[in-house]
Amino acid sequence: MAYFVVINVYYLVLFLFAASENRLRARQQGIEDFRALSRSRHTLPVSVVVPGYNEEQTISDCLHSLGKLDYPQYEVIMVNDGSTDRTLEVLMDEFDLVRADIFSRRHFETARVRGVYRSRRYPEFYVIDKENGGKADSLNAGINFSRYPYVCTCDADTIFAADSLLKAMRVILRDPQRAVAVGSLIGINNGYEIVDGEIRKTGLPEERIVSLQLIEYLRSFLVNRLAWTRMNFMMVVSGAFAIYRRDVLIELGGFSKDFTCEDIEMTFRVHEFMRREGRPYRIMSLPEAVSWTEAPENWKNLYRQRHRWQRVICETFWAYRRMFLNPRYGAVGLLGMPYYLFGEVLPWVPELLALAIIPLALALGVFAWWPLLVFLGIFVLSNVLISVMGILLQDVGFRTLTLREIVRLIALSFVESFGYRQLLSWSRLAGTVAFLRGEKGWRKFARVERKGPPSGPKTPFGPDTEKIT
Repeated sequence: MAYFVVINVYYLVLFLFAASENRLRARQQGIEDFRALSRSRHTLPVSVVVPGYNEEQTISDCLHSLGKLDYPQYEVIMVNDGSTDRTLEVLMDEFDLVRADIFSRRHFETARVRGVYRSRRYPEFYVIDKENGGKADSLNAGINFSRYPYVCTCDADTIFAADSLLKAMRVILRDPQRAVAVGSLIGINNGYEIVDGEIRKTGLPEERIVSLQLIEYLRSFLVNRLAWTRMNFMMVVSGAFAIYRRDVLIELGGFSKDFTCEDIEMTFRVHEFMRREGRPYRIMSLPEAVSWTEAPENWKNLYRQRHRWQRVICETFWAYRRMFLNPRYGAVGLLGMPYYLFGEVLPWVPELLALAIIPLALALGVFAWWPLLVFLGIFVLSNVLISVMGILLQDVGFRTLTLREIVRLIALSFVESFGYRQLLSWSRLAGTVAFLRGEKGWRKFARVERKGPPSGPKTPFGPDTEKIT
Protein backbone atom coordinates (compact mmCIF):
# COMPACT_ATOMS: atom_id res chain seq x y z
CA MET A 1 0.00 0.00 0.00
CA ALA A 2 2.82 2.40 0.86
CA TYR A 3 4.55 1.70 -2.46
CA PHE A 4 1.27 2.14 -4.32
CA VAL A 5 0.59 5.56 -2.73
CA VAL A 6 4.14 6.89 -3.17
CA ILE A 7 4.49 5.86 -6.82
CA ASN A 8 1.13 7.38 -7.78
CA VAL A 9 1.87 10.67 -6.01
CA TYR A 10 5.21 10.68 -7.82
CA TYR A 11 3.49 10.25 -11.21
CA LEU A 12 1.02 13.03 -10.42
CA VAL A 13 3.87 15.44 -9.68
CA LEU A 14 5.67 14.32 -12.85
CA PHE A 15 2.56 14.97 -14.90
CA LEU A 16 2.45 18.61 -13.78
CA PHE A 17 6.04 19.18 -14.88
CA ALA A 18 5.52 17.17 -18.08
CA ALA A 19 2.46 19.23 -19.03
CA SER A 20 4.48 22.43 -18.69
CA GLU A 21 7.32 21.05 -20.82
CA ASN A 22 4.92 19.63 -23.40
CA ARG A 23 3.18 22.97 -23.80
CA LEU A 24 6.49 24.82 -24.16
CA ARG A 25 7.83 22.45 -26.85
CA ALA A 26 4.55 22.44 -28.79
CA ARG A 27 4.44 26.26 -28.83
CA GLN A 28 8.09 26.50 -29.88
CA GLN A 29 7.50 24.06 -32.72
CA GLY A 30 4.42 25.96 -33.81
CA ILE A 31 6.36 29.18 -34.37
CA GLU A 32 9.57 27.62 -35.71
CA ASP A 33 10.45 28.34 -39.34
CA PHE A 34 11.62 24.87 -40.35
CA ARG A 35 12.03 25.87 -43.98
CA ALA A 36 14.53 28.56 -43.04
CA LEU A 37 16.26 26.12 -40.69
CA SER A 38 16.59 23.52 -43.45
CA ARG A 39 18.16 26.09 -45.81
CA SER A 40 20.41 27.85 -43.32
CA ARG A 41 24.17 27.44 -43.62
CA HIS A 42 24.36 27.84 -39.84
CA THR A 43 22.43 24.61 -39.20
CA LEU A 44 24.98 22.22 -37.72
CA PRO A 45 25.79 19.08 -39.77
CA VAL A 46 25.07 15.64 -38.32
CA SER A 47 26.61 12.18 -38.73
CA VAL A 48 23.97 9.42 -38.54
CA VAL A 49 25.44 6.10 -37.35
CA VAL A 50 23.34 2.96 -37.94
CA PRO A 51 24.74 -0.23 -36.35
CA GLY A 52 23.28 -3.46 -37.66
CA TYR A 53 23.64 -7.21 -37.24
CA ASN A 54 21.60 -9.55 -39.46
CA GLU A 55 19.19 -6.81 -40.53
CA GLU A 56 18.44 -7.86 -44.13
CA GLN A 57 14.67 -7.49 -43.55
CA THR A 58 14.71 -3.93 -42.20
CA ILE A 59 17.92 -2.17 -43.22
CA SER A 60 16.74 -1.07 -46.67
CA ASP A 61 13.66 0.80 -45.39
CA CYS A 62 15.69 2.36 -42.58
CA LEU A 63 18.38 3.72 -44.90
CA HIS A 64 15.92 4.90 -47.55
CA SER A 65 14.03 6.84 -44.87
CA LEU A 66 17.34 8.45 -43.89
CA GLY A 67 17.92 9.29 -47.53
CA LYS A 68 14.76 11.39 -47.55
CA LEU A 69 15.64 13.57 -44.57
CA ASP A 70 15.06 17.27 -45.10
CA TYR A 71 18.33 18.51 -43.63
CA PRO A 72 20.99 20.73 -45.20
CA GLN A 73 24.07 18.62 -44.47
CA TYR A 74 24.40 15.14 -43.02
CA GLU A 75 26.07 11.82 -43.67
CA VAL A 76 24.92 8.28 -42.98
CA ILE A 77 27.36 5.62 -41.79
CA MET A 78 25.90 2.13 -41.70
CA VAL A 79 28.08 -0.27 -39.67
CA ASN A 80 27.63 -3.92 -40.62
CA ASP A 81 28.64 -5.76 -37.46
CA GLY A 82 29.74 -9.08 -38.96
CA SER A 83 26.27 -10.06 -40.17
CA THR A 84 25.86 -13.71 -41.16
CA ASP A 85 22.76 -13.16 -43.32
CA ARG A 86 22.43 -11.13 -46.56
CA THR A 87 22.67 -7.69 -44.97
CA LEU A 88 25.80 -6.71 -46.89
CA GLU A 89 24.47 -8.13 -50.18
CA VAL A 90 21.23 -6.15 -49.76
CA LEU A 91 23.25 -2.99 -49.20
CA MET A 92 25.40 -3.72 -52.25
CA ASP A 93 22.34 -4.18 -54.46
CA GLU A 94 20.27 -1.29 -53.11
CA PHE A 95 22.96 1.38 -52.90
CA ASP A 96 25.53 0.39 -55.56
CA LEU A 97 28.46 0.22 -53.15
CA VAL A 98 32.11 0.36 -54.16
CA ARG A 99 35.29 0.02 -52.11
CA ALA A 100 36.62 3.34 -50.85
CA ASP A 101 39.66 4.67 -49.03
CA ILE A 102 38.22 6.97 -46.38
CA PHE A 103 40.20 8.72 -43.68
CA SER A 104 39.21 7.98 -40.09
CA ARG A 105 40.50 8.93 -36.67
CA ARG A 106 41.05 6.02 -34.31
CA HIS A 107 39.39 7.51 -31.25
CA PHE A 108 38.35 4.06 -30.04
CA GLU A 109 39.68 0.53 -30.45
CA THR A 110 37.12 -1.63 -32.25
CA ALA A 111 36.83 -5.02 -33.90
CA ARG A 112 38.75 -5.24 -37.17
CA VAL A 113 37.25 -3.32 -40.09
CA ARG A 114 37.15 -5.58 -43.14
CA GLY A 115 36.21 -2.95 -45.67
CA VAL A 116 34.78 0.51 -46.23
CA TYR A 117 32.27 1.19 -48.99
CA ARG A 118 30.72 4.28 -50.50
CA SER A 119 27.54 4.49 -52.52
CA ARG A 120 27.89 5.56 -56.16
CA ARG A 121 24.28 6.73 -56.06
CA TYR A 122 24.36 8.72 -52.83
CA PRO A 123 27.67 10.43 -52.07
CA GLU A 124 27.02 10.89 -48.34
CA PHE A 125 26.26 7.22 -47.64
CA TYR A 126 28.97 4.87 -46.34
CA VAL A 127 29.07 1.27 -45.14
CA ILE A 128 31.67 0.05 -42.64
CA ASP A 129 31.95 -3.73 -42.83
CA LYS A 130 33.60 -5.08 -39.68
CA GLU A 131 33.98 -8.21 -37.62
CA ASN A 132 31.34 -8.81 -34.98
CA GLY A 133 31.91 -6.83 -31.80
CA GLY A 134 28.46 -5.85 -30.57
CA LYS A 135 26.34 -2.72 -30.87
CA ALA A 136 28.55 -0.48 -28.72
CA ASP A 137 31.61 -1.53 -30.72
CA SER A 138 29.77 -0.74 -33.98
CA LEU A 139 28.74 2.69 -32.73
CA ASN A 140 32.34 3.44 -31.79
CA ALA A 141 33.51 2.34 -35.24
CA GLY A 142 30.96 4.66 -36.82
CA ILE A 143 32.13 7.56 -34.66
CA ASN A 144 35.72 6.87 -35.75
CA PHE A 145 34.64 7.46 -39.36
CA SER A 146 32.24 10.34 -38.65
CA ARG A 147 33.11 13.90 -39.63
CA TYR A 148 30.46 16.13 -38.10
CA PRO A 149 30.09 17.70 -34.61
CA TYR A 150 26.85 15.87 -33.74
CA VAL A 151 26.23 12.13 -33.94
CA CYS A 152 22.77 10.62 -34.33
CA THR A 153 22.55 6.96 -33.31
CA CYS A 154 19.62 4.75 -34.19
CA ASP A 155 18.52 1.14 -34.61
CA ALA A 156 18.54 -0.59 -37.99
CA ASP A 157 14.75 -1.06 -37.88
CA THR A 158 14.03 2.64 -37.26
CA ILE A 159 11.97 4.59 -39.79
CA PHE A 160 12.49 8.37 -39.82
CA ALA A 161 10.19 11.26 -40.63
CA ALA A 162 11.61 13.67 -43.19
CA ASP A 163 11.93 16.39 -40.55
CA SER A 164 13.40 14.17 -37.81
CA LEU A 165 16.81 15.83 -37.66
CA LEU A 166 15.32 19.31 -38.04
CA LYS A 167 13.01 18.86 -35.04
CA ALA A 168 15.70 17.30 -32.86
CA MET A 169 18.48 19.70 -33.80
CA ARG A 170 16.11 22.65 -33.35
CA VAL A 171 16.24 22.29 -29.55
CA ILE A 172 20.02 21.86 -29.66
CA LEU A 173 20.50 24.99 -31.77
CA ARG A 174 18.66 27.00 -29.12
CA ASP A 175 21.42 26.22 -26.62
CA PRO A 176 24.34 24.44 -28.35
CA GLN A 177 26.79 25.10 -25.54
CA ARG A 178 24.80 23.21 -22.90
CA ALA A 179 22.76 20.74 -24.98
CA VAL A 180 24.83 17.54 -25.08
CA ALA A 181 22.13 14.98 -25.94
CA VAL A 182 18.53 14.80 -27.12
CA GLY A 183 16.10 11.94 -27.63
CA SER A 184 12.42 11.77 -28.47
CA LEU A 185 9.20 9.83 -28.11
CA ILE A 186 9.70 6.58 -30.02
CA GLY A 187 6.76 5.53 -32.16
CA ILE A 188 5.79 1.95 -33.03
CA ASN A 189 5.54 1.10 -36.73
CA ASN A 190 4.01 -2.39 -36.48
CA GLY A 191 1.22 -2.60 -39.03
CA TYR A 192 2.31 0.52 -40.89
CA GLU A 193 2.52 0.44 -44.67
CA ILE A 194 6.15 1.32 -45.46
CA VAL A 195 7.49 1.66 -49.00
CA ASP A 196 11.18 2.49 -49.57
CA GLY A 197 11.47 3.99 -46.11
CA GLU A 198 8.37 6.16 -46.46
CA ILE A 199 5.34 5.62 -44.24
CA ARG A 200 2.29 5.47 -46.50
CA LYS A 201 -0.35 4.37 -44.00
CA THR A 202 -0.49 4.57 -40.20
CA GLY A 203 -2.90 3.49 -37.50
CA LEU A 204 -3.01 1.59 -34.25
CA PRO A 205 -1.49 -1.90 -34.35
CA GLU A 206 -3.98 -4.73 -34.76
CA GLU A 207 -2.24 -6.87 -32.14
CA ARG A 208 -3.42 -6.02 -28.62
CA ILE A 209 0.02 -6.69 -27.14
CA VAL A 210 1.55 -4.06 -29.44
CA SER A 211 -1.11 -1.48 -28.57
CA LEU A 212 -0.41 -2.10 -24.88
CA GLN A 213 3.24 -1.34 -25.56
CA LEU A 214 2.19 1.88 -27.30
CA ILE A 215 0.29 2.93 -24.18
CA GLU A 216 3.35 2.14 -22.11
CA TYR A 217 5.56 4.20 -24.45
CA LEU A 218 3.25 7.22 -24.24
CA ARG A 219 3.22 6.97 -20.45
CA SER A 220 6.97 6.52 -20.16
CA PHE A 221 8.13 9.10 -22.70
CA LEU A 222 5.51 11.80 -22.19
CA VAL A 223 5.05 11.64 -18.42
CA ASN A 224 8.44 10.49 -17.17
CA ARG A 225 10.93 11.83 -19.68
CA LEU A 226 9.27 15.16 -20.36
CA ALA A 227 9.16 15.86 -16.63
CA TRP A 228 12.77 14.75 -16.24
CA THR A 229 13.69 17.11 -19.07
CA ARG A 230 11.90 19.96 -17.34
CA MET A 231 13.72 19.25 -14.06
CA ASN A 232 17.05 18.63 -15.86
CA PHE A 233 17.67 15.03 -14.90
CA MET A 234 16.60 13.11 -18.01
CA MET A 235 17.70 9.58 -17.11
CA VAL A 236 17.72 7.71 -20.43
CA VAL A 237 18.13 8.65 -24.09
CA SER A 238 16.77 5.73 -26.11
CA GLY A 239 19.17 4.04 -28.52
CA ALA A 240 16.41 3.89 -31.15
CA PHE A 241 16.94 7.62 -31.74
CA ALA A 242 19.51 9.78 -29.99
CA ILE A 243 21.70 12.74 -30.87
CA TYR A 244 24.92 13.41 -28.96
CA ARG A 245 27.60 16.03 -29.14
CA ARG A 246 30.50 14.17 -30.73
CA ASP A 247 33.20 15.80 -28.58
CA VAL A 248 31.41 14.62 -25.42
CA LEU A 249 31.25 11.02 -26.69
CA ILE A 250 34.96 11.12 -27.48
CA GLU A 251 35.86 12.67 -24.13
CA LEU A 252 33.89 9.95 -22.32
CA GLY A 253 35.64 7.16 -24.22
CA GLY A 254 32.78 6.13 -26.48
CA PHE A 255 30.07 3.57 -25.84
CA SER A 256 30.89 0.83 -23.35
CA LYS A 257 31.01 -2.83 -24.38
CA ASP A 258 30.77 -3.94 -20.74
CA PHE A 259 27.00 -3.47 -20.53
CA THR A 260 24.13 -5.40 -22.10
CA CYS A 261 22.79 -2.22 -23.76
CA GLU A 262 24.60 1.02 -24.36
CA ASP A 263 21.95 3.74 -24.20
CA ILE A 264 21.04 3.88 -20.50
CA GLU A 265 24.67 3.54 -19.44
CA MET A 266 25.81 6.41 -21.68
CA THR A 267 23.09 8.68 -20.29
CA PHE A 268 24.14 7.88 -16.71
CA ARG A 269 27.80 8.37 -17.63
CA VAL A 270 27.14 11.82 -19.08
CA HIS A 271 25.29 12.81 -15.90
CA GLU A 272 28.02 11.47 -13.63
CA PHE A 273 30.83 13.14 -15.57
CA MET A 274 29.16 16.52 -16.06
CA ARG A 275 27.95 16.78 -12.46
CA ARG A 276 31.30 15.68 -11.07
CA GLU A 277 33.14 18.19 -13.25
CA GLY A 278 30.65 20.95 -12.48
CA ARG A 279 29.92 21.67 -16.16
CA PRO A 280 26.60 23.17 -17.27
CA TYR A 281 24.74 20.76 -19.54
CA ARG A 282 21.30 19.57 -20.61
CA ILE A 283 19.90 16.21 -21.77
CA MET A 284 16.45 16.56 -23.33
CA SER A 285 13.58 14.50 -24.72
CA LEU A 286 11.17 15.64 -27.43
CA PRO A 287 7.43 15.11 -26.87
CA GLU A 288 6.75 14.21 -30.50
CA ALA A 289 7.68 11.01 -32.30
CA VAL A 290 10.18 11.70 -35.08
CA SER A 291 11.06 8.05 -35.64
CA TRP A 292 9.28 4.70 -35.43
CA THR A 293 10.62 1.29 -34.51
CA GLU A 294 9.39 -2.29 -34.44
CA ALA A 295 7.90 -3.68 -31.23
CA PRO A 296 7.58 -7.37 -30.24
CA GLU A 297 4.36 -8.92 -31.55
CA ASN A 298 4.07 -11.87 -29.18
CA TRP A 299 4.51 -12.57 -25.47
CA LYS A 300 7.72 -14.55 -25.91
CA ASN A 301 9.54 -11.77 -27.74
CA LEU A 302 8.22 -9.13 -25.34
CA TYR A 303 9.53 -11.19 -22.42
CA ARG A 304 12.97 -11.48 -24.04
CA GLN A 305 13.13 -7.74 -24.73
CA ARG A 306 12.13 -6.72 -21.21
CA HIS A 307 14.44 -9.34 -19.70
CA ARG A 308 17.32 -7.61 -21.51
CA TRP A 309 16.15 -4.14 -20.51
CA GLN A 310 15.98 -5.16 -16.85
CA ARG A 311 19.51 -6.54 -16.93
CA VAL A 312 20.98 -3.31 -18.30
CA ILE A 313 18.97 -1.23 -15.81
CA CYS A 314 20.41 -3.28 -12.96
CA GLU A 315 23.91 -3.17 -14.45
CA THR A 316 23.80 0.58 -14.90
CA PHE A 317 22.29 1.40 -11.53
CA TRP A 318 24.87 -0.77 -9.77
CA ALA A 319 27.76 0.74 -11.74
CA TYR A 320 26.67 4.29 -10.82
CA ARG A 321 25.31 3.57 -7.34
CA ARG A 322 27.63 6.26 -5.92
CA MET A 323 25.21 8.86 -7.29
CA PHE A 324 22.29 7.51 -5.21
CA LEU A 325 21.13 10.23 -2.76
CA ASN A 326 24.46 12.02 -3.24
CA PRO A 327 23.88 15.83 -3.17
CA ARG A 328 26.96 16.28 -5.36
CA TYR A 329 24.92 14.97 -8.31
CA GLY A 330 21.97 17.30 -7.74
CA ALA A 331 18.55 16.21 -9.03
CA VAL A 332 20.09 13.15 -10.71
CA GLY A 333 21.26 11.74 -7.38
CA LEU A 334 18.40 12.96 -5.20
CA LEU A 335 15.44 12.35 -7.53
CA GLY A 336 16.49 10.32 -10.57
CA MET A 337 18.43 7.57 -8.82
CA PRO A 338 15.75 6.90 -6.15
CA TYR A 339 13.14 6.59 -8.89
CA TYR A 340 15.32 4.13 -10.78
CA LEU A 341 15.81 2.01 -7.69
CA PHE A 342 12.13 1.77 -6.74
CA GLY A 343 10.49 2.35 -10.12
CA GLU A 344 12.79 0.34 -12.43
CA VAL A 345 15.13 -1.94 -10.49
CA LEU A 346 12.79 -3.20 -7.76
CA PRO A 347 9.13 -2.59 -8.79
CA TRP A 348 8.61 -6.31 -9.25
CA VAL A 349 9.10 -6.88 -5.50
CA PRO A 350 5.86 -5.24 -4.24
CA GLU A 351 3.95 -6.27 -7.38
CA LEU A 352 4.77 -9.97 -7.08
CA LEU A 353 4.44 -9.91 -3.28
CA ALA A 354 0.95 -8.48 -3.71
CA LEU A 355 0.05 -11.47 -5.90
CA ALA A 356 1.45 -13.84 -3.27
CA ILE A 357 -0.72 -12.31 -0.53
CA ILE A 358 -3.95 -13.83 -1.92
CA PRO A 359 -2.99 -17.54 -1.61
CA LEU A 360 -1.26 -16.76 1.69
CA ALA A 361 -4.42 -15.14 3.05
CA LEU A 362 -6.47 -18.12 1.85
CA ALA A 363 -4.10 -20.51 3.58
CA LEU A 364 -4.28 -18.55 6.86
CA GLY A 365 -8.05 -18.21 6.70
CA VAL A 366 -8.02 -14.38 6.79
CA PHE A 367 -9.13 -13.78 3.20
CA ALA A 368 -11.89 -11.25 2.54
CA TRP A 369 -13.23 -10.43 -0.92
CA TRP A 370 -14.47 -6.88 -0.45
CA PRO A 371 -11.13 -5.21 0.55
CA LEU A 372 -9.41 -7.08 -2.27
CA LEU A 373 -11.94 -5.87 -4.82
CA VAL A 374 -11.79 -2.31 -3.53
CA PHE A 375 -8.01 -2.21 -3.69
CA LEU A 376 -7.99 -3.92 -7.11
CA GLY A 377 -10.41 -1.32 -8.44
CA ILE A 378 -8.30 1.55 -7.11
CA PHE A 379 -5.16 -0.07 -8.54
CA VAL A 380 -6.66 -0.46 -12.02
CA LEU A 381 -8.11 3.06 -12.06
CA SER A 382 -4.80 4.58 -10.97
CA ASN A 383 -2.99 2.80 -13.80
CA VAL A 384 -5.64 3.97 -16.25
CA LEU A 385 -5.25 7.53 -14.99
CA ILE A 386 -1.47 7.48 -15.54
CA SER A 387 -2.00 6.08 -19.06
CA VAL A 388 -4.59 8.77 -19.80
CA MET A 389 -2.02 11.37 -18.69
CA GLY A 390 0.33 10.21 -21.44
CA ILE A 391 -2.44 10.05 -24.06
CA LEU A 392 -3.66 13.51 -23.02
CA LEU A 393 -0.20 15.04 -23.32
CA GLN A 394 0.19 13.60 -26.81
CA ASP A 395 -3.23 14.79 -27.94
CA VAL A 396 -2.96 18.29 -26.47
CA GLY A 397 0.51 18.84 -27.89
CA PHE A 398 0.39 17.27 -31.34
CA ARG A 399 -2.96 15.56 -32.07
CA THR A 400 -1.67 12.64 -34.13
CA LEU A 401 -4.30 10.21 -32.81
CA THR A 402 -7.92 10.16 -33.95
CA LEU A 403 -10.74 10.21 -31.39
CA ARG A 404 -11.48 6.56 -32.17
CA GLU A 405 -7.85 5.61 -31.54
CA ILE A 406 -7.81 7.53 -28.25
CA VAL A 407 -10.94 5.73 -27.08
CA ARG A 408 -9.45 2.36 -28.01
CA LEU A 409 -6.21 3.10 -26.12
CA ILE A 410 -8.11 4.20 -23.02
CA ALA A 411 -10.25 1.06 -23.17
CA LEU A 412 -7.14 -1.11 -23.49
CA SER A 413 -5.55 0.62 -20.51
CA PHE A 414 -8.27 -0.98 -18.34
CA VAL A 415 -7.07 -4.49 -19.26
CA GLU A 416 -3.34 -3.69 -19.00
CA SER A 417 -3.34 -4.68 -15.32
CA PHE A 418 -4.51 -8.21 -16.11
CA GLY A 419 -1.70 -10.26 -17.63
CA TYR A 420 0.47 -7.59 -19.26
CA ARG A 421 1.81 -6.04 -16.05
CA GLN A 422 2.33 -9.46 -14.52
CA LEU A 423 4.45 -10.53 -17.51
CA LEU A 424 6.56 -7.37 -17.14
CA SER A 425 7.02 -8.04 -13.43
CA TRP A 426 8.06 -11.63 -14.11
CA SER A 427 10.52 -10.54 -16.82
CA ARG A 428 11.97 -7.98 -14.40
CA LEU A 429 12.43 -10.64 -11.75
CA ALA A 430 14.08 -12.98 -14.25
CA GLY A 431 16.23 -10.15 -15.61
CA THR A 432 17.36 -9.23 -12.11
CA VAL A 433 18.33 -12.84 -11.42
CA ALA A 434 20.21 -12.94 -14.75
CA PHE A 435 22.07 -9.76 -13.74
CA LEU A 436 23.09 -11.33 -10.44
CA ARG A 437 24.35 -14.35 -12.39
CA GLY A 438 26.40 -12.12 -14.72
CA GLU A 439 24.46 -12.90 -17.91
CA LYS A 440 25.26 -10.60 -20.87
CA GLY A 441 23.43 -12.12 -23.88
CA TRP A 442 21.43 -9.87 -26.21
CA ARG A 443 18.29 -12.08 -26.60
CA LYS A 444 17.34 -10.39 -29.86
CA PHE A 445 13.77 -11.08 -30.98
CA ALA A 446 12.91 -12.15 -34.52
CA ARG A 447 11.86 -9.47 -37.01
CA VAL A 448 8.53 -9.55 -38.80
CA GLU A 449 8.10 -9.01 -42.51
CA ARG A 450 7.21 -5.46 -43.49
CA LYS A 451 3.74 -4.82 -44.88
CA GLY A 452 3.30 -2.83 -48.04
CA PRO A 453 3.28 -3.03 -51.83
CA PRO A 454 6.38 -3.91 -53.83
CA SER A 455 9.19 -1.37 -53.80
CA GLY A 456 9.04 1.39 -56.36
CA PRO A 457 11.66 3.80 -57.68
CA LYS A 458 14.27 4.85 -55.17
CA THR A 459 14.41 8.46 -54.01
CA PRO A 460 17.82 10.20 -54.18
CA PHE A 461 19.73 10.18 -50.93
CA GLY A 462 19.39 13.65 -49.47
CA PRO A 463 18.53 16.92 -51.22
CA ASP A 464 20.20 18.02 -54.45
CA THR A 465 22.60 15.07 -54.74
CA GLU A 466 24.19 13.79 -57.92
CA LYS A 467 25.40 10.33 -58.87
CA ILE A 468 29.16 10.01 -58.41
CA THR A 469 31.54 7.84 -60.42
